[in-house]
Amino acid sequence: MTTAATLAPAVPFRQMLDEAVRHARRHFKRIYPAAAIPLALSAGALPLVQGLFFGDVFASAQARHTDMTRVIVGGGLFVFAMLVFIAVSGLGYGAMFAAATDALAGREVSMRRAWGAMVQPRALGTFLLVGFVVALGSLFCLLPGLYLGLLYAFIVPVMIEESRFGRSAMGRSSELARYNPQRQFDADPRLHVFVTVIVGSMLGYTINLLVQLPFIILQQLVMFRDVAGGQRPDPAQLMARMTWVQVPTQMLGALTNSAVYLYVSFGIALLFFDVRRRKEGLDLEAAVASLVERHRARRQP
Repeated sequence: MTTAATLAPAVPFRQMLDEAVRHARRHFKRIYPAAAIPLALSAGALPLVQGLFFGDVFASAQARHTDMTRVIVGGGLFVFAMLVFIAVSGLGYGAMFAAATDALAGREVSMRRAWGAMVQPRALGTFLLVGFVVALGSLFCLLPGLYLGLLYAFIVPVMIEESRFGRSAMGRSSELARYNPQRQFDADPRLHVFVTVIVGSMLGYTINLLVQLPFIILQQLVMFRDVAGGQRPDPAQLMARMTWVQVPTQMLGALTNSAVYLYVSFGIALLFFDVRRRKEGLDLEAAVASLVERHRARRQP
């Protein structure tokens, strides 16, 4: 009953990647701005707060008088900005993933609904639980954390499409990620998720480098000009000057990363629907065959 002949065929992986690009371009205007703008603003605020904080620290060190109140307040603001950036990044990427899932399911894309789905308590609890488990797996070795990340790659589609949360969502995502009845390496969903993320990461790194290269060159030119002019480097002044270069750099980086992640979201969401379709089709076929066998057994004398 579970022979290769009865298994539903998988969508070719290359075709799935092409479909991800097509869907990302089709829904770009509906999804991208509502997630990319908050991500860019939070990314730009981080170096701004960092520059102000370290500027005060260097200035106090040069004056040989440390105002501990300003240092504590600045450090607290920097930590707060970092936490806000992490939270906005996670929820923003999750909202794009949720919107991609809605689009592929044939529902109207609503970023308000996508953001709302990510900030509900059950979803937040699920994210915290997954993050804790992956961080625990990465504590002593990176590979266990990476493998757990592959297993839980379908967490957002499972929450959106099947309304499962917490351990149930994690178990369902792991079940789908490990679904490979033919035991073929190139058909393993975990491999497809890994390749999709790697392709997206390499693409994002290349675009980020091209976008940020002019700002990096400008930053180096400013530093070399001061050194060539015989000026003594002032850490506080240099930090303040470099802040206004890092702010647009970080914002542009966040915008490009968001565009790439939208493509990755559609790629993994397409894989989720393909794996679930094949697995549920096989389960349904097995259930029907079981009912038929039971019916025949009852009719036999």
